[in-house]
Order: sequence, then structure tokens, then C-alpha cells
Amino acid sequence: MSFLALVLVAFVCFALVFFIKQRQYNHPALRMPYRLQEPFFQPSEQELLALLQQAVGERFLILCKVRVADVVEVTAVPRRAPWYQAVNRISAARFDFLLCDPQTLTPCCAIEMEQPDESNAFVDELCQTIDLPLIRLTPETARAYDRLCAAIDQAIPPISHGSA
Repeated sequence: MSFLALVLVAFVCFALVFFIKQRQYNHPALRMPYRLQEPFFQPSEQELLALLQQAVGERFLILCKVRVADVVEVTAVPRRAPWYQAVNRISAARFDFLLCDPQTLTPCCAIEMEQPDESNAFVDELCQTIDLPLIRLTPETARAYDRLCAAIDQAIPPISHGSA
């Protein structure tokens, strides 16, 4: 009889723990653990965005914090494992800024606010492969209007509208 009582007590304890855990997991703070990130841009990003708007005017549409996977597609890979690996490499990466043609929204240039190093070498090689100019800005260049304009013009030469 004592064995049956022990099993019954263990079952009740298990049920109680299960019930408490379920209530905890259904708590709104755990079910939807999100909040609006503020600020959306760091001060340096806000400063660069203002300079970019000034520098490119109506020549380009500026998109901010664009996922690489939204711009780049994985070409045909014969096996699933390499395809998933290729998709995973681009799924978490993002461009700080993307300059696009205002009419077609075709990406014309990517802008990164970090210097090249081994950790971001993949993005450099990727942009070279897909023929998308990439500008990597130093903090000094990101704050200087004339340097920023020169970097953009070097990556994407201005189209001359002269007569033939």
C-alpha cells in the first residue's frame, strides 16, 4: 500500500510541476519575448545616412540595414548540403546601406561602416562575385562629405548627360 501511495505522490508532484511549467511558458513575456529596438540606428549610422542623403540626392534610393539574402540568391547547387550552407552564409549577413536605382530599385552599390578584415571577407568576395560595388568606410570617411562623395563616385562613376 505504501508503494502505491508513493507512486501517487510522485504522479501528483509530476503533474504539479508540469502544470506550473506550462503556465510559465504561456506567460506573454516568454511566448512573445520581443520589443521595439531603440534606437533603430546608432548615432554614427544616423550621421552617415544624413550625409548619404545629401551626397546622392535623387540619384539613388538609399535602403538601410538590408539583409544580403534579400538581394542575393543562391545559384543552382547540385546537392542540398552545399546549397543550405550557401543560404546560411547569406541569411544572417546584412548591408549597412544599399544604393539603388530609384526607378528600377536595382542595387547599384553596397556600403559598409567597417573596415575589411577576415570576419567580413566573405561579403567582400560575394560583392565581387555578383558585381556589386562595395564601399567600406573608415570612421573619418563616414563623417566627411567630400570623402564620402569621392568614395561613391569612385565606386559608381556619375553618368554624364552630355549630347552625342
